[in-house]
Amino acid sequence: MNVHQNSICCNVSEQNRDRSSVVILVVVTLSCLMPFIGKAFHIDDPLYLWAARQIQFHPLDFYGFPVQWYEHKMPMFVVMKNPPLASYFIAVAASLFGYAEIALHTAFLIPAVFAAAGTYYLAKEFCSMPLAAALAGILSPVFIISGTTVMGDIMMMSFWVWAAFIWIRGIKNNSIVNMLCAALLTALCSLTKYFGMSLILLLFIYSLVRERKLTKSVLLLLLPVFILAAYQWATSVLYGRGLLLDASSYALSYQNSEPGQLFEKGVTGLLFTGGCFIPVLFYALYLLSKRAVVAGAGIAAMGFFLYLFAQGHSGLPLAKDNELNWLFVLQCVFFLLAGAGILLLAASDLYRHKNADSLFLFLWIAGVFLFAGFLNWTVNARSVLPMFPAIGILIVRRIEETRMQTTFSATKYILLPLIPALLVALSAAWADYMWSDTVRKAAVELGHRYANNPTTAWFEGHWGFQYYLELYGGRALDEDECGVSRGDIVIIPSNDTNTNIFRVPEKMFSLVEVYKTTPARWVSTLNASTGAGFYSSDFGPLPFVFGPVPDTEYIIVRAISNL
Repeated sequence: MNVHQNSICCNVSEQNRDRSSVVILVVVTLSCLMPFIGKAFHIDDPLYLWAARQIQFHPLDFYGFPVQWYEHKMPMFVVMKNPPLASYFIAVAASLFGYAEIALHTAFLIPAVFAAAGTYYLAKEFCSMPLAAALAGILSPVFIISGTTVMGDIMMMSFWVWAAFIWIRGIKNNSIVNMLCAALLTALCSLTKYFGMSLILLLFIYSLVRERKLTKSVLLLLLPVFILAAYQWATSVLYGRGLLLDASSYALSYQNSEPGQLFEKGVTGLLFTGGCFIPVLFYALYLLSKRAVVAGAGIAAMGFFLYLFAQGHSGLPLAKDNELNWLFVLQCVFFLLAGAGILLLAASDLYRHKNADSLFLFLWIAGVFLFAGFLNWTVNARSVLPMFPAIGILIVRRIEETRMQTTFSATKYILLPLIPALLVALSAAWADYMWSDTVRKAAVELGHRYANNPTTAWFEGHWGFQYYLELYGGRALDEDECGVSRGDIVIIPSNDTNTNIFRVPEKMFSLVEVYKTTPARWVSTLNASTGAGFYSSDFGPLPFVFGPVPDTEYIIVRAISNL
């Protein structure tokens, strides 16, 4: 009886600990994200919003409308390279609360909270301090910034971590119900972002290695395969092309197999991985010896300068009065050190344990890195986001191994490094918030100033600038069918902070004004002049950059003849 009572007490105590930990995670997540719920829509947010509006009127034809996202108008199913589940979520939220920024960002706090809580329960399967592992994952720049958008990245991760947790519990408890639920969550994960499909293979390998045989229950992983096959067939009927394979071919069309390009992609992938998961840098002295940290920093510096040599300094903000920008170089070295450290953490964990758990974590990290660095059309922070639960778990597993032999303070070794990491993450998130806000203000003011005239106000550029300027009467300029008449206005944003800018014949236009906005002055998340490329490495090799940020310029010209 005493043994039974002790067992019940232990279970109650564990449940209370879990409940308290989840409450802490919810509070931390909301505290980090709620200051940004008024953030302007930007980057690919408009694509998700336009699809949501389409879904409200035509729920079974989610991408059946035209959109001008590039230099000319195209069908939405050609432009959009993500599945529609996040847009369905937006459509439901908007039908209840409207399309205001605060309303939709508040709705997206739900998947962010579920992602944090799911990371905790998943971490319980791999380490003894799951709260620390979850905090180390979510207090990273990539999680916080991605949590301030209405794109599908955080929603995908909420499905991902819960599917992985429930599947692993199902394998351990031989529960068909758990595994069926996990298979359905994996399908939802894949229909939020196509990268979610990789979870099918990851769970299959984990099950095969752990059970040392192919069990019938593993065949449940065919369920998401069948659902995705049905999606491929349905979209091919709707749009004349299966959108699942179409997205894959789009990414592969950008591949370059030249050794120099592969080396550049690999280093850029490490830079993004290290910058997006900066907590690893602050844990370095707890994970490695001081000698190893110094040696790693030296190797990282050498690797980065080899990268510069291979690139020939092209496109990088290194020259300042014909001198190296050492602040930028120093950040590159730190990010490269952190990125390489993450891969070494996964590899060393696999080397020491050689079991299903360590293989699962290694393949998770390696798979995301290979996709983000070499297979995706561009390196970007959103592509490395799926690493965050595994990185937090690996940090804690390493600390447990190196520190558990002696008595140590969990607060000192687990929580203190998160303070500077959080400051960096919030600084980057604030810079992204300020950038999106200045874009919205520019669109609104220029729209009021020029779009209400008898003549047409055209514009180049896309993302949030397009979304807000169209609300105020602006029209996207089509490179193929210009349509500009004498007296019309054309607004051209800087190509340092926008995309799909094309030249107009200067002799046919006269300058009206140069409108300037001031983003965050000391850190940037996307600016070609600073080398920051959080959303695309085409703008720079780092996800964010600390340093002076120039004003953003918008050139306004007036047509002096018909085009």
